[in-house]
Amino acid sequence: MKPFYIYNTLSRSVEELKPLNPPVVTLYSCGPTVYLPQHLGNLRTYISWDFLRRTLELNGYQVRHVINVTDVGHMTSDEDEGEDKIEKTARAEGKSPLEVASFYLAMFQRDLAALNQEQPMVWCRATDHIGDMIVLIERIVAAGMAYVTKSGVYFDVEKYRGARRIGKLSRQSLDEQHAGQRLEHSPDKKSPHDFALWVLNQPHHLMQWDSPWGRGYPGWHIECSAMSMKYLGETLDIHTGGMDHIPIHHENEIAQSESATGRPFARYFVHSAFLVGKSGSKISKSAGKFPLLADVTAAGLDPLAFRLFCFGAKYRSELALADEGLRAAQSNLDYLREFARNLPAEAAAATRDSEFAEEYRERFLEALNNDLNTPQALAIALELVAEAYRRNDRTIWNTLMFFDRVLGIGLEKTRAAGQAAAFPPDIQALIDERAEARKGRNFKRADELRAILEARGYEVKDGKGGAATYLRRDA
Repeated sequence: MKPFYIYNTLSRSVEELKPLNPPVVTLYSCGPTVYLPQHLGNLRTYISWDFLRRTLELNGYQVRHVINVTDVGHMTSDEDEGEDKIEKTARAEGKSPLEVASFYLAMFQRDLAALNQEQPMVWCRATDHIGDMIVLIERIVAAGMAYVTKSGVYFDVEKYRGARRIGKLSRQSLDEQHAGQRLEHSPDKKSPHDFALWVLNQPHHLMQWDSPWGRGYPGWHIECSAMSMKYLGETLDIHTGGMDHIPIHHENEIAQSESATGRPFARYFVHSAFLVGKSGSKISKSAGKFPLLADVTAAGLDPLAFRLFCFGAKYRSELALADEGLRAAQSNLDYLREFARNLPAEAAAATRDSEFAEEYRERFLEALNNDLNTPQALAIALELVAEAYRRNDRTIWNTLMFFDRVLGIGLEKTRAAGQAAAFPPDIQALIDERAEARKGRNFKRADELRAILEARGYEVKDGKGGAATYLRRDA
């Protein structure tokens, strides 16, 4: 098992991954708040964690992956202010919170399936784990780090942080936080920095449960701590999320979790950067209109083109959503699929690849193990296919399948479909002759053969590196 390195927000450095119980890696990803469709920026984050998980599995790790689903308690502010996001949509759409959450969760899961995302070990919904949250809050109260008021149970942030007042993850002091943003100060909170673990005396809230402190509902932050611990233990190997989670949500998770257990909450915090729109601003639901995966398909692009588009940028680098970038990703997807579709049977059946492919396998894995350098890995995959065309040696299928364990673009499915749609012998002879003509730079003959194929009912698409795709027009 080769060393795998990842950027740890806790240390602000790239570190070698050393899981607590190798070869098992526990991986918790902050999941969606299911009150609206998940936009492309959201999906980019989950694709990044799919690349991470697949890379760890490629290295021989056994990944126990959990994604939570927030279906209660996330207010319109990431702090404790405003209306519950689920309830706001429920009131607007005339539905129950459960109907809203189930509808948008199903939509999100369909999008992930279209993007060939691996399923987590557990999808954990907050409303299914209220009892776990109450037990954890009781531990925090018993540890002296929370207090009860008429409006709720609050975590005592200033007591937890002490004289230094610095957050472990954000490295931001409470004084800076107070000066930099508006903080609401409920009359019965000790400090504006304190956050709700359990909310009380909100009679109009549609979702309520009994608790030792009275009828109410959980705060957003406690949900992730309770659910991650239930399934993965009190110390996680890797906790992932967007960069916007660093100053509040993840900082609060650390505080409440470590107060309850006396142990480190997560050994590696890994955060993804934003997908930005054409204006250069972060894509967000608060903007009103936001791009969806359905918009990608409506533009005539494959959902997996968006997946490959995300693979072409490092997870912690900002990525600009641009039409030309998506089209380039579609072109790369077509290029790889064309190779798979037209792979000779003997190359697909070979138990060992040609010797030159081994170097590419090593370089691909090395790129991924270096802080998940997916752009470099993609370049290596494309380079291998181009080299196979150049050498006229297609015996690279095992290596390409190795790559696709992380790329996740379904090349074996493409190859199988190509076999099922095998061309009649006379058409295949024309295709082979045209390939030889193009290879010998006899473009006049190649154009003549193109015209013959088109007259016989086939669409011809020439790609880079000598690649070409032939499709029946009635297919």
